[in-house]
Amino acid sequence: MSTIGLIMDLGLAGLLVATIVLAVRLHRKLEGLKGGHDELRLLVEGLNEATRRAQAGIIELRMAAEASAARLGNQIEAARKSSDELSLLVASANNLADRLVRAGSGGRPADSASRAGAASDQGILRALKDVR
Repeated sequence: MSTIGLIMDLGLAGLLVATIVLAVRLHRKLEGLKGGHDELRLLVEGLNEATRRAQAGIIELRMAAEASAARLGNQIEAARKSSDELSLLVASANNLADRLVRAGSGGRPADSASRAGAASDQGILRALKDVR
């Protein structure tokens, strides 16, 4: 019986050695996974920081766009006012040119027309001053 016991002990020792080898290999793989876990954690932290910076950049861009829109709106309003003033000036100049043409071609009737035109020019000038 001692031979059978010895064979069983050797078999059991072989199985224990195989178990130890597998345990060592498993331990190495788990250490590798733990290192990968730490790398993944660092990667996620970096991604979170990049996301925070991107959100801050978006907020800054939004504020800059709103400020630009306000400035552009002010410039558009000023341009509209200038356009209105120029339209009034062009109308006044056309009126004056018409009076000059009539004055050069006629004589006395142009004087009464020029007086009426002068009154309307005064009205236009008053409107321009009110716009400013």
